Amino acid sequence: MKCLIIAAGQSTRLRTKSGVKPLIRLLGVPLIERVIRTAMQGGVCEFYVVTGYQGEKVGSFLKQLAKRLNIAVTIIQNENWEKENGVSVLKAKDAMIKPFLLLMADHLFDPAIIRSLQEQTLNEGEVLLAVDTDKNNPLVDIEDVTKVCIKNGHILNIGKAIDDFNGFDTGFFLCTPAIFEALERACKIYNDTTLSAAIRVLAEDKHAKSVQTKGFWIDVDDKKAFRKAEKLLCDKLIKPVDGLISRYINRKFSIRIFTPLLLKIYRGITPNQVSILSFVVGLISSLYFFLGYAITGALLIQLSSILDGCDGEIARLKYMQSSLGDFVDAILDRYADGFILLGISCYSLTEIGNKEIFGIYCSPLFVISISVLAILGNMMVSYSTAKSVVNFGYRYRRKWIAAGKGRDLRLFLLFIGGILTYFHPIFAFLALFIIAIQTNTIVVWRTFLSWNCFLNNDSLLRNKVKAVIFDFDGTIANTMPFLTELAVKLMTETYDISKNEAEKRYLETTGITFANQIELIFPNHPNNHEVVTTFESRKLEGVFAHPIFSEVMHTLKYFKNKGIKTFICSSTKQEIIAKYARLNKIDDLVDGLFGYKSDFGKGEQIDFVLQHYKLQPDEVVFIGDSLKDYDFAKDKKVDFIGLSRIFEKIEFQKKGLLNVSCLAELIKLFDQSEKYFNSFEKVKL
Repeated sequence: MKCLIIAAGQSTRLRTKSGVKPLIRLLGVPLIERVIRTAMQGGVCEFYVVTGYQGEKVGSFLKQLAKRLNIAVTIIQNENWEKENGVSVLKAKDAMIKPFLLLMADHLFDPAIIRSLQEQTLNEGEVLLAVDTDKNNPLVDIEDVTKVCIKNGHILNIGKAIDDFNGFDTGFFLCTPAIFEALERACKIYNDTTLSAAIRVLAEDKHAKSVQTKGFWIDVDDKKAFRKAEKLLCDKLIKPVDGLISRYINRKFSIRIFTPLLLKIYRGITPNQVSILSFVVGLISSLYFFLGYAITGALLIQLSSILDGCDGEIARLKYMQSSLGDFVDAILDRYADGFILLGISCYSLTEIGNKEIFGIYCSPLFVISISVLAILGNMMVSYSTAKSVVNFGYRYRRKWIAAGKGRDLRLFLLFIGGILTYFHPIFAFLALFIIAIQTNTIVVWRTFLSWNCFLNNDSLLRNKVKAVIFDFDGTIANTMPFLTELAVKLMTETYDISKNEAEKRYLETTGITFANQIELIFPNHPNNHEVVTTFESRKLEGVFAHPIFSEVMHTLKYFKNKGIKTFICSSTKQEIIAKYARLNKIDDLVDGLFGYKSDFGKGEQIDFVLQHYKLQPDEVVFIGDSLKDYDFAKDKKVDFIGLSRIFEKIEFQKKGLLNVSCLAELIKLFDQSEKYFNSFEKVKL
């Protein structure tokens, strides 16, 4: 979908920041670039930008940006840029013949807003506006914002001066070409060429629709809004994986002081340059410890730790995240840690080695041993993180062993230990001692978890499950003895086949419709239709007399409480499934009941569950009692767990499948797997 951006205005209230409003740098990135990059995150790749004031300068920047981002940017110059914003929109009339997005160059926003707009459907002649219904939004300037009155998804009125309103105009539109006609009508009737006037014209014909915003937005129109935008973007830099020290101490300094300061000192600064700066500061801190200036070294350790967060912040602010940057940062961090620990080790050996501390002799060998353990432990924490990804495809995620956390805490301990040397040098060594214990404990615990996970890999779920599909006959309903007896009786009465052979052939093919079973066992036999008709008739008469398995209720409630969706899929007819579930009071415990209908067998039922509920195949598990059920699941790339009732466990194990003997065992399997999911997070390589 095309995206039209209005960037024709002059910076008046932001004049002190820059002469050209779209090119004003907000935390190192021009406003227009932020808008385009955010729209790209929302799925847009073709842009039309209407320029005006200093159009050549803005256009030159946009051409360079298009090359950098490898996107299509068409520049439309508005010579009448001093007029209202509707004039700029009209300049794009010839280029917009299909529905398009309309954005403002000075409005920052969450990509979710763009995705939400693109998901909407418009009828011919309609325009859709994203409306913020939070009347207490602290990012909104109530005196300047355009207000909107909406009802049942339609805009009734819009304007800055209206009194009756229940939302704010965000400046994000999904338009049909009708917007151009509305602008022309507004100009002709009201002599008003604002977008608001065009929306009022459309509202008169009930063609102006609204959708509530999903995410933040802010109009960067003056100095106050500019400062709010800076704070907003900085606040979003805090990562969920941040450790305690990073979140509550380091980020306070990096976000509020160091990152903005670095961007002001050198606006072209890159994340890799900050990574190198953090590394150099770490080296200098090591040197100070080596020379005996522990307090200065400690302060530099904490500064290095704070700067270590700045590189990521600048990368996110300037859209410069890269796998190379992450790699370089990790390598430099390891070297910095090694030198810092080595410096503190030398300091400890010099100050307390071969001396009595509080009446206890401190052997140099003991100091060296602890130092080596601290250095090796620190290195092995990172190494075990990397190896778990490469060898097993997961990261550790439990609170105290989680990958990506801990460095901030270790450096903070060294910082505290260094500061406390003001009272006694032993504190630097104590910090080393704690790190030696902590890091090596983490490595041992991670090894234990991975060892257990590897040994139990064949008896655990491979993926975290969001939905479970149950087969019906033999899994939920205890109907297989009845159906088997009925099928064998009809087969032995009609065909030349023994009872044992009939039972064997029936069970081997169970999982598909009986009609398909009979045709598979007795191809093209003239009596097949009569046998199938009789079977279905007697099945309908007798199936309701056979209850669900005793553990079904508990199992379905278990998954419901876990927030895991449950479905029943079957080759039994839909009307039978629905009635049976209602009689046994399980219809309210499942999210969907699917029985056989024409062209809607088990395969199609699985497809429907995946598509309708927006599930990935690796998020779903099929529970069935037959090998034919496995074939359906395998065809849809859905994991399968065998229920060994009509087949022995060995039959499922031959195919490398997880299997349980009852639904109670299934619950145990999920509980055991959940423990490991709480320890590991899968990584796609």
